[in-house]
Amino acid sequence: MANQHYLICICFVLAFSYASCVQTVNGRIKITVGTTSACFDTINFFRDQLVPTYNLYGDFLDLEIVPWGRTVRHDNGTLTCQFGENDCWANRLHRCALNFLRGNQKAQLDYMACELAPPYPAYRHASFACVQAAGISIIQADFCVNNPGSDTLDEDARNASIEPMAVINFVPSIVFNDNPEWNIHLQAFRRLSSVVCFALADDPTTGVTGCQI
Repeated sequence: MANQHYLICICFVLAFSYASCVQTVNGRIKITVGTTSACFDTINFFRDQLVPTYNLYGDFLDLEIVPWGRTVRHDNGTLTCQFGENDCWANRLHRCALNFLRGNQKAQLDYMACELAPPYPAYRHASFACVQAAGISIIQADFCVNNPGSDTLDEDARNASIEPMAVINFVPSIVFNDNPEWNIHLQAFRRLSSVVCFALADDPTTGVTGCQI
């Protein structure tokens, strides 16, 4: 259908308009989510949007979760986080755990869903409870989080958040296929499953149908 992409865009944005739509790449969609541990917009997005969408369409998704969503780097190399030192500590732990779980995005999502739900173990209690629940060695996680100079995880995550924050300036930042765009982020923040479903349905190889706003 010649007007299909145009119609899908209109469905996504409702009262908004923008030039590009989310599309599959080889039948898949990459979603990069920038987070910070104490942000309630992030907490709500994971609970209400990301986890349900992944449960529906996870077979078609390449999910990347990037802590350090809003930080300031000082001249001495230290980072200041949006919600203080507890936020920084939890972000470091999140990044360590995600690295230990690399290659298993469902385990990564389950881990973050644990951290971003009451009682918010890492942020509020400096707890390794979610790390333990994910089957990660607490000894290894403790070394990782308390020796940030022993690897480049924090710097890699911080660098990965720079462009999305410059374009979107919101946490969580939601980026599709490495192309940060504010209007698409906004629609995904409000109705991620619809954005993903329509993009998959536009690719006949996925077999996805029945999308709703």
